[in-house]
Amino acid sequence: MQRIGSTFVLAIVFASALIIALTGCTAGATYPPTAGRTTLSPSTPPCPQLMASGLRYAQQRLAPAGEILVFNLPPQTAQYVWDDVALKLGEGSRPMTASDTTGMTLQQLRLNGSMAEVDVIYVTTEGVWQMATVHLEGAFGVEFRPSFVQRWLIPVEKPAFNPPLVGSFDDAPESPVSSPIIPSTPTSAVSTDPAPQH
Repeated sequence: MQRIGSTFVLAIVFASALIIALTGCTAGATYPPTAGRTTLSPSTPPCPQLMASGLRYAQQRLAPAGEILVFNLPPQTAQYVWDDVALKLGEGSRPMTASDTTGMTLQQLRLNGSMAEVDVIYVTTEGVWQMATVHLEGAFGVEFRPSFVQRWLIPVEKPAFNPPLVGSFDDAPESPVSSPIIPSTPTSAVSTDPAPQH
């Protein structure tokens, strides 16, 4: 009886280790940065593709048919990231400008292994600003595909236009970069995280 019990426990431990090894143990990462989480580089794959896929899927599910996708990225996002997202979105979309009064704002991107979430703020046909989360599945090196959108039926503040961070293309990282995740390392006691905007 003792041998059967220990064999059973050993089998459970082995099966658990196998499941963890196969599914991976990945810490979540975000863009823009969130305190206590690893920061994603917005220019490194799969981030531009996740942004474009999340915005396009949200537009298809939440905006009136035929409406052009006017997109707004998080504050301090570099111009070359805006350009990459616009290229991936293609026709029927354009970056937001200071003169636009409405558009779809990407609030945050979260990546945890093969699962990703993109929070977007949009305006309803009734003129109410709300948030929705697009859920995507995929893997590094394989395109992430949207699986569903979750609407949060709580009004939020109208987002501000976030102008692209203008700089030389020489500042852009070479592609591909060895890792899509850049660990956050504090440089001082004062937090450099931008204040969250709603």
